[in-house]
Amino acid sequence: MSSRTVIRRLQDEGLSFQGIKDELRRDLAILNLTHQDVSLAEISYSLGFSSPAVFHRAFRHWTGMTPRGYRAVQQKLRGANMEVEG
Repeated sequence: MSSRTVIRRLQDEGLSFQGIKDELRRDLAILNLTHQDVSLAEISYSLGFSSPAVFHRAFRHWTGMTPRGYRAVQQKLRGANMEVEG
């Protein structure tokens, strides 16, 4: 299938390659941010961002939160869940 056909079929479905790529990056970022042992710089570069600052701006655009803020909220939630279970 040619690239033009792929683009046309995505458009027919109301999608774009960039939109799909951004959704995947967002989902992978969220998944990686739940792991405290992975630095923000490592996440940034593994997702193909040119710098952590660019990743920071994209994540904030996607979620309304900074990557560090998201990680902090997730850590608090995990702590609260452990207290309830324990």
